[in-house]
Amino acid sequence: MKGDSVSYRTRSSFTALLVVTALTATACGGDGGSGDGPVELRVAWWGNDSRHELTEEVIALFEDRNPDIRIEPEYTDFTPYYDRLTTQVASREAPDVFAIEIRRLGEFADNDILADLSDSVDTTELDPDVLASGVVDDLQVGIPTGANTFALMANTAVFAEAGVDLPDDTTWTWDDYLDISTRVSEATGREAFGSQPSFNDAFLKIYAEQRGEQMYTEDGIGASAGTLTDWFQLQLDHIEAGASPDAALSAELGSSVENALVATNDGALGMWWSNQLSTISISSGETVELLRLPRFADAEASGMFLQPSMFWSSFSGSQHPEEAARFIDFMVNDPDAGAIQGSDRGLPVNGAVLESIQDGLPEADVASLTFFNEIAEELSAAPTAPPLGAGDIPDMLERYGHEVIFGNMSPGEAAESFLEEAEGALS
Repeated sequence: MKGDSVSYRTRSSFTALLVVTALTATACGGDGGSGDGPVELRVAWWGNDSRHELTEEVIALFEDRNPDIRIEPEYTDFTPYYDRLTTQVASREAPDVFAIEIRRLGEFADNDILADLSDSVDTTELDPDVLASGVVDDLQVGIPTGANTFALMANTAVFAEAGVDLPDDTTWTWDDYLDISTRVSEATGREAFGSQPSFNDAFLKIYAEQRGEQMYTEDGIGASAGTLTDWFQLQLDHIEAGASPDAALSAELGSSVENALVATNDGALGMWWSNQLSTISISSGETVELLRLPRFADAEASGMFLQPSMFWSSFSGSQHPEEAARFIDFMVNDPDAGAIQGSDRGLPVNGAVLESIQDGLPEADVASLTFFNEIAEELSAAPTAPPLGAGDIPDMLERYGHEVIFGNMSPGEAAESFLEEAEGALS
């Protein structure tokens, strides 16, 4: 690893939720607490089988050290997670502790659903810039599980097969990205593609910031119609040049990391979150490198940023707030818990935990940490909770993206329609 490996720092249905504010004061988030046995805490998260297994291993350790508490795990795939959580909140049956992503943090906090953890979880060792992402209305309602960044991943075996050199990611532009991707596709006879479309809102955020625009403002979407038009056009250009799969295959691949072309050795470049590097590397069996996203030649900022991969939050109506906070504290501050979790929820933002586990980090995590250190001085400030309704934006972007690549809308039409719909969704 290069330099001080623990020094990375940044520089800087929803309707149901609207009726719960008056209900949370009498809500019952957990069972037990009668004095006849351990307190029972319900803890919810989403993820794949690997995350579930790791989390249950940490829970077993927590219970061993806290015999007065028993954890009832509740986990699902991502797709049904928020529908289930919203229903639980509305019926006053929310888990005591649950994972939440930044897109949803504001809308849950807005209705006094999330407890203020400012004085109940020790945050002294947590990176303050990343920690600030969990603050809404001056309350620390989310504790970061770890940090990651949205980056390009390069399958070095595909590049070698194509006879194309990896780009210099400190200087390359969006035109270079298209050119390199096209050359890979052509060299392999499109047995492998140079790139893969991504309609992830993190990509749009980076792209917009390179043009001096913010993804979100107090009024809603900050990205202009022109930026959105060019962003949709960029993806279309890759498909039309044969650099990316055609519309049908691109839609079939979707946004699932399991389908990532870099993971199946069918693609040279793909945009993914850094904590997905391990999954992609293991799946491919090849060396996969993290790269900076390209930028405009005149861009004053890279637009890249560190972001909590998710947060731990506590239900304000829990009957066991102290125990809930104790569990969250353990998950983010205990070195043994950190060693078990690794980077599954992002690399630890607790500097002491990261230092204690760094020698045992798998290769992919070492690569992520090295990358974080390399780009530290180039990063934008960690994002804060976006406007209410932002959780709907990713699906909108993907939906309009598909309209563009299938030829049902021009990039400009998709941009205007997206902005109109987003304005109605955000509040």
